[in-house]
Amino acid sequence: MNSRPVKPKEYFTKLFDIPEGEIDYADSPPTTMAEWEDAEVLLPVTADEFRALKEFILNRRQQDAKDQHHPA
Repeated sequence: MNSRPVKPKEYFTKLFDIPEGEIDYADSPPTTMAEWEDAEVLLPVTADEFRALKEFILNRRQQDAKDQHHPA
């Protein structure tokens, strides 16, 4: 579970308005290796790509469940 405070959406909106060279990273809390290992990866995808990924994962889970019941 994340112990960092949740920042409001307005906080992140303001960040996009700041040029890269002017960002003050001193506000960023330090991170541990465990936090990096636990981190989520965000991938920019379209709605169609997202649906295709969900379908692929569902099919893969169903196939894995079948394979567990009927090992080769």
